[in-house]
Amino acid sequence: MRAALLIAVTCLTVGLATAQDTVPLTPGMVITESTTIAPGHYRIPADSTGAIIIRGDSIVLDFQGAILDGGEPGQSPDTFSGTGIRVENGTGIVIRNAVVKGYKLGLWATDTPGIHITRSDFSYNWRQRLKSIIEREHLDDWMSYHQNEQDEWMRYGAAIYLRRADGAQVDHVRVTGGQNGILMTEVNDGLFYNNEITYNSSLGIGMYRSSRNRVMHNRLDFNVRGYSHGVYNRGQDSAAILLYEQSNENRFAYNSATHSGDGFFLWAGQETMDTGIGGCNDNLIYANDFSYAPTNGIEVTFSRNHIEKNVMRGCWHGIWGGYSYDTAIIDNVFEDNDEHIAIEHTQDVTIQGNHFKGGDLGIFAWARAEQPADWGYSESRDVRSQDLTISGNTFAGVGRPLQIRAADSVTVRNNTFRGFSNIEVVDGNAIEVGGNAFPEYEHAGDLPVGGSSGAWNDGLFGREREREFTVMPANPPMPMPDAQPVRRPEDAFQTREYILVDEWGPVDFRSPVLWPRSPRKQVEQEFELVGPAGQWRVIETSGVAWMSADSGEVPGRLTIRRTEDDVVDIRIRLELIGGDVTDRFGNATASGEPFAFGYDYFFVPIEWSVKMFNYTPETDPREQFDAFQALIAGEPVFEETTTDLGYQWYGEPAAGLGRDHFATVSTGSINVPEGRYRLDLTSDDGVRVWLDGQVIHDDWTYHPPKLEQIELELGGAHELRIEHFEINGFATIAATLERLD
Repeated sequence: MRAALLIAVTCLTVGLATAQDTVPLTPGMVITESTTIAPGHYRIPADSTGAIIIRGDSIVLDFQGAILDGGEPGQSPDTFSGTGIRVENGTGIVIRNAVVKGYKLGLWATDTPGIHITRSDFSYNWRQRLKSIIEREHLDDWMSYHQNEQDEWMRYGAAIYLRRADGAQVDHVRVTGGQNGILMTEVNDGLFYNNEITYNSSLGIGMYRSSRNRVMHNRLDFNVRGYSHGVYNRGQDSAAILLYEQSNENRFAYNSATHSGDGFFLWAGQETMDTGIGGCNDNLIYANDFSYAPTNGIEVTFSRNHIEKNVMRGCWHGIWGGYSYDTAIIDNVFEDNDEHIAIEHTQDVTIQGNHFKGGDLGIFAWARAEQPADWGYSESRDVRSQDLTISGNTFAGVGRPLQIRAADSVTVRNNTFRGFSNIEVVDGNAIEVGGNAFPEYEHAGDLPVGGSSGAWNDGLFGREREREFTVMPANPPMPMPDAQPVRRPEDAFQTREYILVDEWGPVDFRSPVLWPRSPRKQVEQEFELVGPAGQWRVIETSGVAWMSADSGEVPGRLTIRRTEDDVVDIRIRLELIGGDVTDRFGNATASGEPFAFGYDYFFVPIEWSVKMFNYTPETDPREQFDAFQALIAGEPVFEETTTDLGYQWYGEPAAGLGRDHFATVSTGSINVPEGRYRLDLTSDDGVRVWLDGQVIHDDWTYHPPKLEQIELELGGAHELRIEHFEINGFATIAATLERLD
C-alpha cells in the first residue's frame, strides 16, 4: 500500500475483522469491534470528530506500529488541529501499538471506563510557539488551568486527554516534542505507569477533579518552559505532574520528574479559593525524584497531604507549601536548593527526619500581615500560622537552617545542626525547643545570636513538651511487578544549566544545538555544542569576524567574535556527521549522514528615550485626549534611556509614579538594511505606534498583556514613537524589531 493515504473524508464502519485480518485506516473510520490495522503511514487530517472514531464495548484496536499522522511535511506544530483517535461512550476499550502525531489532541476519550492505552507513541503533536526569549520572558507563555469543567485544557492540546474514564490504565506510552502529555478530568481509580513523557513544553501528567489514581514508575523529565539559565526562572506553570481542583487520595510513587517547571504542582483549585471547601487532600507523594526544578521541586498549597522519601536537588525551592495544613514532610532529601522548605501560613505541619544539605535557607515559615480581601478561603477558614513541629532533621552546611516569622506553637526538637550559622525567630509565640545537637559547638554559649528572639539554643525558650513527636508513615505503595527503575539524570544534567528552552520548548539533545553561553549582544561570544556525539564543521557564516575553530566535536565549545556593526546580525551554519539524529519535529537522519544546524541572531540596538507620567481623570488618555496630549508634552515624572524596551511592572515603575494610571512615551531611532521586518509589540493597556510620523498601529483600549506583530518594509534611518497608558493591575510595554527573511 502507499505510504500515505490522502483521500476525501468518508465514513467507514469496521466490525468484521478477525484476529488474522488487517484493515487500512481511512478518514472518518468508525470502529465498533476489535480491529487490527495494516502497517503503514496514514496521513489523515481531522477535525474534532477524529481522524478515526471508536464506539462500543470491549474493543481491542491494535495498530501494529501503524502511523496515524494529521500533519503535512514541514508543517509548524502550532498549526496542528483536530483529533487523531476519538473514543466515546464505551467500556473496556484497548488501544495498543499506535503511533499518533500531527494533531491538536492525539487521543481524546470521554465516558470510557476501563480504557487501556499501552505500548504506543503519541509524540510530536500540537505545541505553541513560545514568545519568551533568552533575555526576557513573555507573559503570553504562562499557562492557566483554573476552570476545566468545559474542557478548557483542550485549548492547550494533549497527547492523551481522558474525561470520565474511571479505571483507566495508560502504560508504556511515549510522549515527546509536544506541549502536554496525559491530561485527565474526572478520572478516578486509574493506573498510569512505565510511561516516558519527556521534553514537552508544559505538562507531563495533569489531573483535574481526579482521585484515587496511581501514578508510578514514569519518566517525566524536562516538561518545562519559562526558564533561561541565569536570567529568569519562572516555570510559567509548567510541571512534570499537575494536580488541580479537588483531586484526592492519589498515589505518586517512584517517578523521575526532574528539570520540569515544578516537579510536582498541587493546587486546591478555584472552588476551594472561593468557598474554603475541600482541597487536593490526602495525596501520597512517595519516593520520587523532583530535582532541578526552576521553581519548586514540590508545590502543595491550601491542602492536606503526605510527602515522604522524595529527592529534591538543585531547585529554587525544594517544597513550597503555602497554607498547607495537617501535612507531613518525612524522610526526604533536600540538597543545594536555594530554599529547601518555604511555607506561608503553616497549620499542623510536621517536618520530621529530613536531610538538608547546602543551600541558603533550610525551613522558612511566615505569615501575612493580613489576608487578601477577595479570598473566600480566608473568610471561611482559620488561617492563623500555628502548630509547626520540626523534629529529627539533619542540617549540614545550610546558610540559615531555620527562619520562623509570625508563627505560633512551634516546636524544634531532636534536630542536628552541622555548620550552624544562624537560626531566626521573629514574632513567634509558644516556641518550644529541646534535645537539639550542634556538633561543631561544645557549649551553647558559643552559638551566634540572630533574630529578635536570639539564637535557638537547647532549652532557650523554656519547657519541653512531654509528648513524643512521631508521625506514622503513610502506607507506601508497592512497586509494580515490571516497573522501570527511577532513572537519575545523567551526569551532564546534574544542574539546571541544561534546561535549554527555545521557541519550541526544551531542547531534547537528540539533535545538535549551538547554544549561547554569554550575552548575545556582546562582541565576543561563547557557545556550547550539545547533542549527539559527532564531528562538526563550518558550512557558512555571516556577521562573524573570527571563530576559535572551524571544526570540532559535539559536545564541545566554540568562541566567536562578531563584526562590530551597530546591528547584531549573526548567521552560523554547521554540519554534523555522527550517530543517529532526530530533529525537534521528529524527523530522523541516519547515522553517518550529514545534519545541518546553526545559530541566527538579529538585534537592532534602538536607543529609546522613555518618559513616564501620572494621569488623572482630567487627563485621562481615553476620555480627555487633548488634555492627555498636553500632559505628555510637558515635564515627565521620570525619564531614562535604554537600548532594550522591555518593561514589565507589578508595582510602581519608578519613584513618584503610581502603580496604576500612568503613561509612557518611548521614542527611538533605527538605521537598518533595506528589507522586510516585524515589530513585536506587547502592551497592557492602550498603545499607539508611529513610524516617521505616521500611525502604524492603534490599540488604545483597556486590555490584558497582548502581543501584536506589525510587518514593515524598512531601509535606512527611521523614527519610532510608542505612546502607552496603564489603567490598573499588571502593566507592560515591550518592543523588538525582527528581520523577516
